[in-house]
Amino acid sequence: MAEFNNESVLAIETTLNQVDRALERLRVGSYRMCQVCGEELDQTALVRNPLLANCSAHPESL
Repeated sequence: MAEFNNESVLAIETTLNQVDRALERLRVGSYRMCQVCGEELDQTALVRNPLLANCSAHPESL
């Protein structure tokens, strides 16, 4: 069995946290809205990255 380094585990945890937040936004009805300004997210950007939470004016820090 291969060992995982802390960087790999952190990357997986980060992605899982983003998925959890996206699922919560779906549940409450705010999935397609920027979490900063409330504007609707660009559909093309959302298709490219379904975990996107902010519009291009408010880029996410990962």
